[in-house]
Amino acid sequence: MNKTEVLEKLEVIGFEVDEVPDFGYLFKYEGLNILFMPDDDDGDFLRFAAPNIFDVTDENRNLVLDVVNDTNMSVKYSKSCVFTNRVWVFYEHRLFGENDLEEIIEHCLLLLRATTAVFLRKIEGDDFEELNEDDE
Repeated sequence: MNKTEVLEKLEVIGFEVDEVPDFGYLFKYEGLNILFMPDDDDGDFLRFAAPNIFDVTDENRNLVLDVVNDTNMSVKYSKSCVFTNRVWVFYEHRLFGENDLEEIIEHCLLLLRATTAVFLRKIEGDDFEELNEDDE
């Protein structure tokens, strides 16, 4: 599957997508910036990100790294990391054979939103063991 197919599917779903040179394609989902990051060398690899969800400073770096780690242990399918002194959430998926691209994109968006919510709750000091079904 190539990036053109993904971009066409995003438009069919109803997203307005803008190119961001050297990063990918940006659109909004429920107030969250989402970045589609195609890999031109691997058409079977699908990557989306929620970029810049939280700023990292010298003062909060250790706390943020702990919360990122805790979030990664709490949520499946996505990963959080510190990138350019900001927290980003990534969703990666390997496409095999016949795929329902719309279903995969829907799952991706729900997980990016849920992971962002989990991270932000945890960084604010709300600690909970399991995701609410509404967050998945």
